[in-house]
Amino acid sequence: MRIGAIIVLCASLTGCSSSDITNPDQIVFPASKVSYRLHVAPYLQLSCNITGCHDAARSANLGIDLTSRIGVLSNNVTTPKDTNSPLVGVLYARYAHSGQFRSNENQRNGIKVWVLEGAQDN
Repeated sequence: MRIGAIIVLCASLTGCSSSDITNPDQIVFPASKVSYRLHVAPYLQLSCNITGCHDAARSANLGIDLTSRIGVLSNNVTTPKDTNSPLVGVLYARYAHSGQFRSNENQRNGIKVWVLEGAQDN
């Protein structure tokens, strides 16, 4: 019985990782304590860093690198605690964006909360 419980516990602790996420719709942001690693990075990877958009090759030309937190914080893409930054502005359609990307209200608010919480590397 103990061994079975240990196996179930281990499986539950290792069952989901960001590599299991293949669609932006699978990313659900919490109301607070938004994590760059668990929420923001996977969302950006699936919605913005696709080939021909803000991936490493294209960002070298455009100067908008969303492949890392450093890239997100550079070139005025976003500034911690500033919800008027271009990243939040694009998500809420306050700034023009030439390509299409998917976001829902939870994801837009989640990115905004991450910025308000200081755009931490967590």
